[in-house]
Amino acid sequence: MKFIKLALLITLAVFCGRSLADTVYVNGTLHTLAKSDFVRSGDNYIAYIDVVGDFGQQLIFDIDAIVGGDGYQEVTYVTEVGDRCIRWNGKKTPDFSTCIQFNLIEVPVYSNDFRYVTELQVTCNGLAIGSDMDNKNALVNGQVTDTYRETKLLVNNQKSTGGNCQQLKVEVKGLELASINNISLDVLIAEAF
Repeated sequence: MKFIKLALLITLAVFCGRSLADTVYVNGTLHTLAKSDFVRSGDNYIAYIDVVGDFGQQLIFDIDAIVGGDGYQEVTYVTEVGDRCIRWNGKKTPDFSTCIQFNLIEVPVYSNDFRYVTELQVTCNGLAIGSDMDNKNALVNGQVTDTYRETKLLVNNQKSTGGNCQQLKVEVKGLELASINNISLDVLIAEAF
């Protein structure tokens, strides 16, 4: 009987763990979110976290994130004349003197500007808590083959919401990038001393 109760408790924790992970307590422990805890909309990711313990006191909001993904480099193409003859005027010659049409090839031209920009915005029941933006932009010379970058974002603010902070809305926005591959976000809300 004890085994069945333990198995039931473990099963309940596994199935309910996601909803329990979506609550942060004032003066509680550090709350961690991963990319899977967010809902995606294009290059933006949104998570809602219930807040328990705001009674109108001064609160310290400490939210930090590491956002990793692939940056963006613009590529355009120019048409150039290739080195193969596709139409001859008469007989083929080794020096291509009778060639009247060479092949055309598309050559990639890589921008000297590599972009990776992310932003973190935090609100609680519509009240602005804070925002931060970071970039790993770079001037480059040629194609960037290793496009993975990580940005570090931090919202650290002290504020009284008048007891109205019931649910945090955390938005991670990809502003100029190819993709967001991972998000690691920590949330801590505490009372000011």
